[in-house]
Amino acid sequence: MSTKRGSDITIKDIADHLGLSHPTVSRALRDMPSVQARTRERVKQAALELGYIPNSGARMLRRTRSELVGVIFPDIQNDFYSATMATLAAAFLAHSYKLVLATSEDDPDIELKHVQSLREARVAGVIIAPTAGMRKESISLLSSIPTIQLLRQHPKLRAAAVKVDEHTGIALATRRLIEQGHQRVALIAGFNSLSTGQAREAGYRSAMSQGGILVDESLIQQGTPRPGFGHEAMSRLLDLQHPPTGVVLASSQLTLGALAAIQERHIRVPEQLALVGYHDPPWYRLWGPGISCVSLPVRDMAATGASLLLRQLGLNDRGQDGVAADGAQDVNFGPKLVVRGTG
Repeated sequence: MSTKRGSDITIKDIADHLGLSHPTVSRALRDMPSVQARTRERVKQAALELGYIPNSGARMLRRTRSELVGVIFPDIQNDFYSATMATLAAAFLAHSYKLVLATSEDDPDIELKHVQSLREARVAGVIIAPTAGMRKESISLLSSIPTIQLLRQHPKLRAAAVKVDEHTGIALATRRLIEQGHQRVALIAGFNSLSTGQAREAGYRSAMSQGGILVDESLIQQGTPRPGFGHEAMSRLLDLQHPPTGVVLASSQLTLGALAAIQERHIRVPEQLALVGYHDPPWYRLWGPGISCVSLPVRDMAATGASLLLRQLGLNDRGQDGVAADGAQDVNFGPKLVVRGTG
């Protein structure tokens, strides 16, 4: 079979790939009952993996440059992603591109539907914070679209990633609490199936080890990075026979939920419980004595992601035509500790 992919794939290519006749593939794609269900499923799976675009109107758009860039984030209520969107929108608008935003809710199936929709919409490129369980079909489709990973990185998605040094960030937060005299330091973080969750847990364990403190596994709470889990995790920690005296909160959304649990129990911060958050949204400065945190260079990360994608599209930073860049390297940013009143 030919090495064509994505927008160049035709029904004949699918037929050749599967060893079927052109009419059979055509009928299968139209779900006609004259084709066996198993064959219809094989055809649809091959079409998905090859990036076939069934809409004839969409195929016509291959002749023109798309002005759309797709963005797939887990959610936009997270301060990191909402701040990132503002920078991305401005960066791409300066080059006459418009953003199409989709939210995966950290669900690989929803993510796949968004990838399919963006592919059919003929987007020029995609910026994505991938889910941990990204479907192989999503990976295949994105391989035919200029793509940049932002904040998160999936090991099987061969696209450059713009990341922050998560390990160092959480280590800074943990070390801060240890230096304040805390021995029972807890971590509330996202799932360790995520690249970010893995690195943050490793940073916590590293700092505890360097501080000569044996990790109590009951003090590590990992789950969905949403306020609901932050509330549940903090409640469980406070219910322990020996609760922590310091907590590292590995996202602003987890911090929101954790603070709600703290307020419900009238815990005094930092007198009874010290806190260090992650990311630095404006409201961190306004809560109580101000939330100590690890600050991430959000705007710089977003601007770099936009720049890398524009280079892949054959534009330089001034929007002038150039040569499309292949094999862009990962970019890793460093976080910094901001000390306020909570820890």
